[in-house]
Amino acid sequence: MALDFKVLQKIKGNPSNEVAPGRRMKSNPDEDYVYDLPKELIASVSKEFSIERLFGPEGEISEEFLANQGRAFMGLLIREADSEAFLDRTGEMIEQVAQQTGIRFPHVFERYVELGILTLRPRDAWTVTEATTKALKVRSFNCSLGKLFAEKRLNNCQVFCTAANEVAAEKAGIKLLMTCSKNEDGNGICDQAFHLQQRG
Repeated sequence: MALDFKVLQKIKGNPSNEVAPGRRMKSNPDEDYVYDLPKELIASVSKEFSIERLFGPEGEISEEFLANQGRAFMGLLIREADSEAFLDRTGEMIEQVAQQTGIRFPHVFERYVELGILTLRPRDAWTVTEATTKALKVRSFNCSLGKLFAEKRLNNCQVFCTAANEVAAEKAGIKLLMTCSKNEDGNGICDQAFHLQQRG
């Protein structure tokens, strides 16, 4: 059966007219929302926490030190990102939907993971390769943290990320199995996978 183009055109309509200024349906018509990560959030977190903070004067760092730094970083990031000054519409809606549906993974957790990357390593290339209610996978293509560790001949940067992500999972109210695999040649490619553990 052939589709009638005129019928199809009527069904599809003209999307550009639907989203034209003044035509959007808003729950609060007089309120403008901010959806993007404010640069001020990066500045605020960077003022208290920078990548350089991970290395002591000796250059050697223990896994316990790295884990503590990861927890401190994510605690600071969550405090700032969820503050009245920096909580954006995306964060508000993610939490609202999570409360209505009872589904907190991956979105509540993913928000903190993504904010962590953007705040600590804003110029890095990365992507989410899988996001379902059971698994979240994030790939970094040129992790500046991993490269910095490789330059110092250290191979334990994943301890920092794992500890930070554990804080994010706790804040999101979920239990996760976390894995991290990275190329050993220091090229910055790193895969993090998070699998939801069923409570029971």
